[in-house]
Formats: sequence, structure tokens, C-alpha cells
Amino acid sequence: MDLKGSRRFWLLLVLLLTAGIAVYLTLRPEWPFQTTPVSLPVVLEPTTPTAQTTAGVSTVLESASSTNIVSVEAVGLTVNAQTAGSLNDSPFVVLCYHRFVSHPEKFTEKLSEYRFPQAEFRWQMQYLKDNGITPISMRQLKDYWFGGKPLPARPVLLTFDDGFRSLYDVMFPVLQQFKYPGVLFLYTDFIRDQGDSLTLEDIKAMQKYGMELESHTKSHLNLGYVEEKTTANDFSVLLTKELSDPLEYIEKEFNYTPTTLAYPYGVYDDRIVEETQKLNYQLAFTVNPGPNDRTVPPLKLKRDLILNPIGHESFAALFATKVLHLAQVYPGDGEFILKHRPLVSMIIQDDIDYKTIKLYIGTASVNYSYNPKTHELKHQLKKALKSGGHFVRVEAVDKTGQPRNYTFYFRIKHSGLVLAPTKEEKLTGVDDK
Repeated sequence: MDLKGSRRFWLLLVLLLTAGIAVYLTLRPEWPFQTTPVSLPVVLEPTTPTAQTTAGVSTVLESASSTNIVSVEAVGLTVNAQTAGSLNDSPFVVLCYHRFVSHPEKFTEKLSEYRFPQAEFRWQMQYLKDNGITPISMRQLKDYWFGGKPLPARPVLLTFDDGFRSLYDVMFPVLQQFKYPGVLFLYTDFIRDQGDSLTLEDIKAMQKYGMELESHTKSHLNLGYVEEKTTANDFSVLLTKELSDPLEYIEKEFNYTPTTLAYPYGVYDDRIVEETQKLNYQLAFTVNPGPNDRTVPPLKLKRDLILNPIGHESFAALFATKVLHLAQVYPGDGEFILKHRPLVSMIIQDDIDYKTIKLYIGTASVNYSYNPKTHELKHQLKKALKSGGHFVRVEAVDKTGQPRNYTFYFRIKHSGLVLAPTKEEKLTGVDDK
């Protein structure tokens, strides 16, 4: 081989080697080289302890009729991981109170859990001050939600439902002492009756101080319960009246048009939410407990119902959690279903430690299955739930050690015609009793 031929040979060899290395690097396994991929263990069914039956817990009942059950398409929450990561930097808590009492020791009968002692309320307000938790106004919340204005550190919204006179006589002096804002959710038939309600002068004095007046409907009906008993047309007329009357009455008496709503008993469904939106309510509040951020639907915001008694540690814990982001929730949030033993399922979108998951149906802790690959959580009810409203609550700790939770609500339709709650029962806030 002459010199020119030798050069061509070596040049061709170098080109072939270069091409071979390029192909190998393109198709190579992950560095460092390994012949087989490493597989992660998958645990399909970690469980929480089986719920024990306790006195007063009536969520899970023994067998009920399952005839005429139809399948209902799952309705998921409009949340995705990117949205959750970008918007949950400002979680806020909403507290809900009803009635107050100055001297509970003077009552011979047991106080309703809705009547909260003034001394305990003062302790809670002092706790907020001592721990850098800042009460905000509804105006601040709307500026944050719709205008992107930042909230103060550790924000909380204080809300007071119905319009009982003790709000002025017992609660209001404490709020004034701390110079905190608050929101009155008024149901207007109660104010018109002028029985145990705030007077118009009371409300005007509180409004002058800075308390905001919002809607709690006209007559505080359990709208989901009523919806089952009436025709679609009759319910549509009634629903419009229930939601529009406070807009007109509060505007007439107090020169302010409400823009937010608190659902009586926390009851809502797609029809109720649709009418709420149609009447230009901007935000609406449930009594589903837990924190909020802007991934929570604006017409399904969470509120922690403060009942008597509540321990100091339990109160403090309300401000330690963030939103657990879920998708593909079934039963859907606010959905009416017929099944008394539904398959409860959801996708957890946060990066959580699956060993910390807890699932509750009402107040009962239940078993579940969880797939770390798909992040799907499931629970097949074996005992029948009663007709009416039910909460599903999920708790977990994320990989940073942050506790998170989310609560959603669904209703099981009654099998036959049932009577509406009496006025006295409505005032106590008892659902379906």
C-alpha cells in the first residue's frame, strides 16, 4: 500500500470509530453504565387504622337500600401541579362563628356548640396577635384574588353567620378591642323578624366600624334538601329568590350590595353554584374545613367552623396547614349521587410522603389504597352512608414536612319525600335532622 492509500485507510478508520462512538453515546444507558435499570418499589395498599365506632359519629351507617343506583361521571377539581406550585404561596384561613355568650357558667342547661364563650373568643384573638396571624377584610381578600395584591403574613378572615344579637353585645366589643376587621353573613328574613337578631341600628354601627355585610341567603334553607322535594322549575324560582333577596335588602337598608355568599349549612351543588355565579357573587364560602389558596374554586372556599368547645392546640393547628391539591375527585365536589356505598377516589398532586396519608369520611378514619406511581387514592365504602351531606377529608405531609389537607363535600339523595327542617332546627345549624 503506497503512502496515499495508507492515509486514506487511517482516515476511513477514524471516521468509522467516530461514527460508532456517536451512535453509542446516543443509545447508551444512563451514566454510569448499567446493564439493567433500577426499579423503585411500589406499595399498592398502605392503610390507615380501621375506624372505630364512637358515640356521636353517625356518618357511616349500617346497610341502606341500594336500589335504583345509577353511575355518575367523576368530576375533578380544576387544579394542576404547575398552578398549585405558583399560586399556593399565600394560603389563608377563614373562621366561621355563629353566637356568643358572656357568662356560660350562669346557664343551667348545656350550651349549644354554636354558642361560643366570650372569654375563649378573646383568647383566640390574642393568639392571632401573639403569633403574627393577621385578620384581613373581604376587600383585601378580593384584591388578592382578582387583582393579585399580596396578602399580609399568615392571613385569616373572621366571618360571623346569621346575625344573632350576641354578635353585637358579646363579640363586637372584643373585635373592637383588637381593632380587627370582620364579615357579617346575614340572612335577611332573620333580620326582618327582629327577634333574637341584630337590630338595624346594631348592624349600622358595626358597618360604620368597618365590618362588611354579605349574604347568607333570604331564609337560611338547606337548599340541597329543598331541591330534592320540589320540581326543577319551582326550585329555580325559589333559588333565585333566596340568593337575590339579600342583594336587594342589604342595598336598600345599608347602601351596600353584597358580592360574597355563605351557603347555609355549607350545602351547595352545581345548580346552586351556577345561580350564585349568575347573580354576580364573586366569592362563596362553604363550611368545608381547611386552608385556601387560589387553586380552590372561588365559589367553594373553605371555612373552619368554630364550635364550643375547641381546644387551644386544635385552634392553633388551623394555621399550620396548607392546601393539599387534588384532581379527578369522585364523588365530585358538591355532587348529588344515588349510591350509598360509592367508590371514593382522587389524584394527589403534591409531592407527599404517602405513609402520612389519612382519609376521613365525615369524622371516621377509613382504610384506603394508594398507588405511588399514579398518585391515585381510593376507598370503597362497605357500609352504607345515610342520605344527605357528607365530607371527605384527606391529610398528608409533603416532602418538605409541611402538613396539607383538603376537604370536599357531596350529597346522597333521599329515596323518598322528606319534610324540610323546622325554623328552630335551621337556627341550630343541624343538617338533615
